[in-house]
Order: sequence, then C-alpha cells, then structure tokens
Amino acid sequence: MSGVTLGLLAALAWGFADYLAQPASRRMGAMRASFAAQGFGAAALLLFLLLTGTGLFPTDAVAWAWALGASTLMTAGGLAFYQSLGLGQLAVVAPIMGSYGAVTTALAWLSGERLSLMTGLGLLGVLAAVVLVSLPQKTEGFQSTPAQIQGAWWAIFAAVALGAGFFVIGYGLTPRVGGVQATWILRLCTLVLTFATLKVWQRRRTGPRPTDGPGALKYAGWSGLLSTGAILVTALGLGRGEDSIVTVLGSMSIVLTTLLALFLNRERLGGVQWAGVGLAILSTVLVGLK
Repeated sequence: MSGVTLGLLAALAWGFADYLAQPASRRMGAMRASFAAQGFGAAALLLFLLLTGTGLFPTDAVAWAWALGASTLMTAGGLAFYQSLGLGQLAVVAPIMGSYGAVTTALAWLSGERLSLMTGLGLLGVLAAVVLVSLPQKTEGFQSTPAQIQGAWWAIFAAVALGAGFFVIGYGLTPRVGGVQATWILRLCTLVLTFATLKVWQRRRTGPRPTDGPGALKYAGWSGLLSTGAILVTALGLGRGEDSIVTVLGSMSIVLTTLLALFLNRERLGGVQWAGVGLAILSTVLVGLK
C-alpha cells in the first residue's frame, strides 16, 4: 500500500482511538487507562505474530537500542496524552496532539529531508495553532478552567514526545526490523515502562485512587486495539522515504476526533480556540503537501 493509504488508515484508527481514550482516562485514571490500552494492543499483536510465524524479537543490539529510545518517547507521550484527556476538552487537546506530525516533519528536515514552501508554512501554522488553543478563554457563555488549560499543556508535551518517537521509529527502528516487529517491540517496551511508572505513582499517591466506572475497560480495550493498529500502519509506511506523508496524514485524525467531541460530547469552545482548531487542521494539510 502507498504512504497515502497507510496514513489515511492511521488517521481513521487514531481518530476513534482518541475519542474512546477520554472516557477510559476519566473512569480509570490516566496511567491505568494507558496501561490497559497498551495491554490489549500488545496481546493482539502477540497473537498475530504467533499465528503468522513472525519472529518476536530482533537479534540486533542496535535495533534494541532504537526500540528502547522510541519506546521511552512513546511512553512519555502516551501518558501525557491520557493525562490531557482526563483534564482538558477533547476538541482542544486532539488538535494539539495531532500536531505530532509537524514535529516528525521538522526532525526529518533537520536530518536532511527537503521540505516545500507549503510544508514550512504549515509548520509555522501548527505552532500558532497550539498557542491559540492553549490560551485561556473568557467570553460570554464560555470560560476555560485551570484544568482545561493544564490539559492543553499536557497535550503539547504529548505531541513533542510522540513526534520525536515516530521519527526514531522511521529513522532507526523500522529499517532494521520491519513495521510489524517494530510495532510489537514498541508495545511490549511501552507496556513494561508504563507498568513501572504506574507502580511508582501508586506508591507515592496519598489520595483516593480512581475507581473503574461502567464500561471503563471496554473503552480502554477498544482504544488500545485501534491505536495499536494506527501505530502498525504508520510503522509500515516509515523508513521508506515517506515519513512526512505517513505521519502528517495520520495526524489528520484530529479532524475526526474534534468532530466527535463537538457533536457527540457537545463540547464548547471560545472564539480564539475555534480559530486555533481550524488553523491546526489547515496547517496539518499544508504540512502534508509536497
């Protein structure tokens, strides 16, 4: 399949995965929801590898080093995104997180990949959009809460970490082990890292722990399966000269997630934030133009 097809498939999977991640995060807590989602994804990938007879682990030490580096970034980004979902509005944090494609593109440019004028303008637009959607809003009928502002900042951190993680996957991991094995190693490593982080967090936490609400595990499970599928099709498109196309088209999931948040969750935005959401979508399209 072409990079365009893989990128659009990733966008579709990411869009629904992000939408389902919010109720999971709010019912289970960010870390527990992230761990559950990754567990479902890792189990599905393990079953696929066993049925197809694909090797589970690379024998190359360099590949393991790239995998650990990418996993650390993806774990940090994933936890930050779930934290942003638990605090902020989905219609705001989704466009911010969706700018990870711009981060990947910028890193690809720094590593020698040539960018068009439209792509450069799109990168600047993404930065401006992040600022707009992160600004506190206080207009008639709408006012940003401190938690929503904090959620936006967590989403910014998630975008940077995930964008860097996908660059590492395409630059050093996928060319060595292939897309399927790369996704499995990433899920396994991020599962272990998230588990360790969760245990440390639980020891230090003094307040009441979140209790799972009705259907929490179901939301986390479907979110994990869909996000794993998104990472898989993204990894299949990386490392073959189409990194910018795949990651940026994949980040177009922000359109689907934002529409779901606005029409199904009936979230409300201020005028400046509406401008930021629109600019984020437009800029993402520009970044994808070659």
